[in-house]
Amino acid sequence: MKYFLFFFAFLWSGGLFSQEKISFGFQGGVNAPGLVVKSKNPVVDGYKTKLSAYFGLIAEEGLSKNWSLIEEIDYANMTIIKSGSQVIPRSAYDNLKLVNVSSFPHLYGTFDSNIQTKYIEVPIMLKYNVYEDEQIIFYVNGGLFAGIMFYGNATTQGIGKVYSDAGHTKPIDPPITISFNQSQNLADWFHPLNFGLKAGAGLTVKGETGEFFVNLNTSLGLVNIEESTGDGESKTKSLVLAVGYLFHLSK
Repeated sequence: MKYFLFFFAFLWSGGLFSQEKISFGFQGGVNAPGLVVKSKNPVVDGYKTKLSAYFGLIAEEGLSKNWSLIEEIDYANMTIIKSGSQVIPRSAYDNLKLVNVSSFPHLYGTFDSNIQTKYIEVPIMLKYNVYEDEQIIFYVNGGLFAGIMFYGNATTQGIGKVYSDAGHTKPIDPPITISFNQSQNLADWFHPLNFGLKAGAGLTVKGETGEFFVNLNTSLGLVNIEESTGDGESKTKSLVLAVGYLFHLSK
């Protein structure tokens, strides 16, 4: 974590001494989270991505003709869903009143699951202009981000038996039928802080007072988000397509 803080401080201080243009603006788009589909962690394996809103404020400070510093404050909504047979997270055992089941590696049931988290993210990246003419700029960018989870909720719905195998051939003894209908605050499940890498590319169209841009960024969290190791280990991933506008405050 100290390396992240050092890197953030280094980039931020670089912007304070910049002699090139300073711009400020906004951006918005869609976020496709990637804590999904194929995972070695059976708790999250098979989840599907749900496109979510992504928007925020952005500042750019020129460091030289081709290099600049990008600083953002973004809202990121990450939602994943799954229906059918799936692993029951160990962190939900108490709420479902599952007792004396610690000997089983995993328990399975049939239900619908929806997991939603909301983060405030602060990326700080270096931007390099690969190509520039009188009207457009093509650029690449990369750096680090820090995220703070301010909302997390998991909801499940369904009624059924509990099994000790993925094929649903071995009901636990004694056999029970339970309601999976519940809503749980993920503050007890997930770490509130997240750190990772972010990189992407984009296109800028120049204007008289500023510039319109479109960019595609991908991010990879480096922190295991689960508090409970019984639920496995997962890291966040996302792909964001955003458009925005930067107003030039100085040249």
